[in-house]
Amino acid sequence: MSVRTVSVLGLGWMGAALANTMVREGHTVTVWNRTAEKTAPFVGRTAIAPSVLAAVEASDIVFVCVLNYEVTDEMVRTPDVLAALSGKTLVQFSSGTSQRAREAGRWTREHDVSYLDCTMSGGPQHIGTDLGTFHYTGSRDVFESLRDVLTPLIGTSTYCGEELGYAAALDFAHLGAFTGVLMVLGNVVSLLKAEGVPLDDFIATVPFLSREFLNGVVEAVTADQYPSGAATLTTWKAWADQFVQAELDVGIDPRVAQVVRDYVALGIERGHAGDDIYAIFSAFGPSR
Repeated sequence: MSVRTVSVLGLGWMGAALANTMVREGHTVTVWNRTAEKTAPFVGRTAIAPSVLAAVEASDIVFVCVLNYEVTDEMVRTPDVLAALSGKTLVQFSSGTSQRAREAGRWTREHDVSYLDCTMSGGPQHIGTDLGTFHYTGSRDVFESLRDVLTPLIGTSTYCGEELGYAAALDFAHLGAFTGVLMVLGNVVSLLKAEGVPLDDFIATVPFLSREFLNGVVEAVTADQYPSGAATLTTWKAWADQFVQAELDVGIDPRVAQVVRDYVALGIERGHAGDDIYAIFSAFGPSR
């Protein structure tokens, strides 16, 4: 494996996991984060860039892992950063709609920047392991040129073609189905609790959901604590905003996505901004 120069912009759970994996694989890594305290674990292990521009100048490959495409645009669509990006490769791990992914592809082509869009099946805890999947869209030549860098990042690295909107649409489908199930469970569990029906009686009579998954739900609801192990409700809210926009972009009824968004927002309002997605259950019970 050849040693590559890689910069990681954004050191949330996912960005930090990407950077750690790149360090483990022996690449020359530079990191940047808007708040300096998140760079502390990387002191002495990577270069710490004082700015986005310095991070982009340091490497031929730039991973962006921030809240959404809007934040990415604020960071990289400036004249000096764009000049530094020219001739390099940008890999987008941030959340965005299919339409925004296509627009990013057009923008990078116009400015001589190689581009891949990436979405994930799994969580940050799967990065650097043999579990989980990254779905990449963009130029096959670009993907193949980075295969040695991308393969160790996660269990499976799947190239999904040049249609940049594919990965984003697949991501909304996966996470939309997951949050939809959680929404229904949160609702019915609240009903059972209000009526005094034991949750174990419910679990014993549900044949279409795995016992492991239901046990996790009951554990979260019973403990009324939702420590984050994958992504905070704040991150999920950013994704849910994009979910609504993705449906508006293609002209389908967005009300299901809006309900998901609104209940995530209510969970945040009830004090769970830093907790995991299971904190959405707090939005179904009586306000406290």
